Amino acid sequence: MYGILPKIKTETGEIEGIKIVVPNPPKTAILRLPTNSELLARLDAQRTIRRSIGRRQSQTEQVPNTKADLALFKAIRLDKDGPEFDEFEAADAISKLTHYDVTQYGRSGNDHRIVMTTPFGEVVLYLGSPLQRDLYNYRRAILVPTSLPHGVEDLRFKHQVACDLYDSVVSKVEGYAPSIGPKDIPPHHKSAAASELAAAMDDLDPALDPLA
Repeated sequence: MYGILPKIKTETGEIEGIKIVVPNPPKTAILRLPTNSELLARLDAQRTIRRSIGRRQSQTEQVPNTKADLALFKAIRLDKDGPEFDEFEAADAISKLTHYDVTQYGRSGNDHRIVMTTPFGEVVLYLGSPLQRDLYNYRRAILVPTSLPHGVEDLRFKHQVACDLYDSVVSKVEGYAPSIGPKDIPPHHKSAAASELAAAMDDLDPALDPLA
């Protein structure tokens, strides 16, 4: 279950954490899960660049922030006296720890079911349909573009906006530790669920939808 950490034996005893292994050069680190505020800060440090390539076409590129990943890695590392990780090793560790993939979406009336895979196994999120007001505010505020020279835009996603939409519609979750309630799940899971929900609502036309 997400949030239940294995016990790892160390020279000073057992600690609950996740062991990260680097094959070359061989080294390990033991990490705890980041707090939601730490994860939200990491998400807000990420950025996407969109470049115009002419003929009304564009390319988008996610720009890694390895320094932010290194700072988070150091904050959540439990074996502080372990071998040093550089920013690229730390970024890979954080990426593995926070990985998720939306694998299923289903809908029955106004109820939405979203399934994700995580490093801890599968989780399931159950959401209701958002109010049109909340959906409008989400679409208006989720993305902040800044125009740069030479046809480039800096795109910043406001993940707290996604979290707010998720919090307004969640009914229950499965696959998380008992201590993690529906509104306590990590913000990158909330953001993914909100994005999936908003996209699904965009696809629905009540006049044509047989489930409406």
